Amino acid sequence: MGRAAGLTLDWAGGFSLSEGTPGAPPVWSYRFSQLRGSSDDGKSKLKLHFQDTETKVIETKELECQILQSLLFCMHAFLTAKVASVDPAFLASIQQSN
Repeated sequence: MGRAAGLTLDWAGGFSLSEGTPGAPPVWSYRFSQLRGSSDDGKSKLKLHFQDTETKVIETKELECQILQSLLFCMHAFLTAKVASVDPAFLASIQQSN
C-alpha cells in the first residue's frame, strides 16, 4: 500500500509484517506451515500465498521490495535452514546430488 514495512521471518513464529517503527505490532502473521506458495515478477513484487487454518481460504499478501533478489535469497536460505533443522537427512540428500 505504498508504506514502509518490515518482513520478519522468525524461527518459531513464522512470517510477520509490521509497519513503521521496530517493535510495532504485526499487520499480519502466519506460521511456516500456512505458506502454500509464492510468486514474483522478477523486478520488485512478491506474492506470498497463505492458507487460513480455520477457513482453509488462501490469502495472498503482496509485497513490493526494491531489492527483491536479495530478499528472495535471504528467504530461501532461511527456509532451507528451517527444513534442514526438521529433517537432518535433507542435507545429506543435497550433498549426494552434487
